Formats: sequence, structure tokens, C-alpha cells
Amino acid sequence: MARKKTKEKVEKILNEIKNSTPKFKLQLDSKTTITLKTQEQLDKWMLLYPKAELITV
Repeated sequence: MARKKTKEKVEKILNEIKNSTPKFKLQLDSKTTITLKTQEQLDKWMLLYPKAELITV
């Protein structure tokens, strides 16, 4: 029988998942959409694709 996880462990795991989710969604063209975690990544992709459109912040 499996043991239950403590409330602290569950909260820690949930916080790790929440913090690892992408924060930016960038549409490079009509068929290509990427997700990015940091502002630095966003800046780099905007330099590579100046016509890219930021969908979600």
C-alpha cells in the first residue's frame, strides 16, 4: 500500500509545476507558435523573427 504524501510535499510539487510553466506565447508565422519561459528568451526570438506576434503575457 502506498503512503500518502504530506501536505508540504504536495505544495512543493505544485509550486514547481506552476513556476515551470511557460509565461510567453509567441506566434512566429501562421503555422508556428512557441512558448517561452523568460524575457531573455523572448528578446532573442524577437530579434530572430521581427514580425513575430506576442500572444500571451
